[in-house]
Amino acid sequence: MTQVFVVLSSVFKYIFTAIIYLFIFGIIRMIFLDIRKINTARPKGIPKGMPYLRLVTDKHSLYFDVNPVYKLDKEILIIGRDAECDISIDDLYLSARHVKLYYNEGEWYIVDLKSTNGTYINGIKMGKKQLILDSEDKIRIGQLEFLVVLE
Repeated sequence: MTQVFVVLSSVFKYIFTAIIYLFIFGIIRMIFLDIRKINTARPKGIPKGMPYLRLVTDKHSLYFDVNPVYKLDKEILIIGRDAECDISIDDLYLSARHVKLYYNEGEWYIVDLKSTNGTYINGIKMGKKQLILDSEDKIRIGQLEFLVVLE
C-alpha cells in the first residue's frame, strides 16, 4: 500500500513540475507578444510628423476587418461603427459614434461621445470630460486598443 503512495507521489510531483513550467512558458510568451505588438517604427505611407493610431490588438483574433494604422489627417475625426464615421470599424462593442478626436491649438483631444461601453485611456475609463492625448497613450474602445503616435 505504501508503494502505491510513493508511486502516486512521484507521478504528481512530475505533473505539478510540468504545470509550473507550462505556466512560466505562457507568461514569457505573453510578454514577448506584448513587446512585439508595440513596435513604434513609423509604418510605410505615414509621412514623418503626421500623427496616427497604431493597432495594438492582435488583428487575427478579431472577427472583423481593421486597419493596422489610422492617420490622424483631419482636425476632427469620429470613430465608431457607423459607416459615416471618419474611422468606421465594424466592432459590435463600439457605439455608432463612439469617440471624437480633434486637434486644437497644438494638442490632440479625445472625447467619449456617450458610448455604451466607454473609452479607456491607459487602462482608465475616461468620464465625460475631454482629455489631452500624449504620444504613446493607449486608447481602448470596444475590443480594440490603439497606441497614439504624435511625433
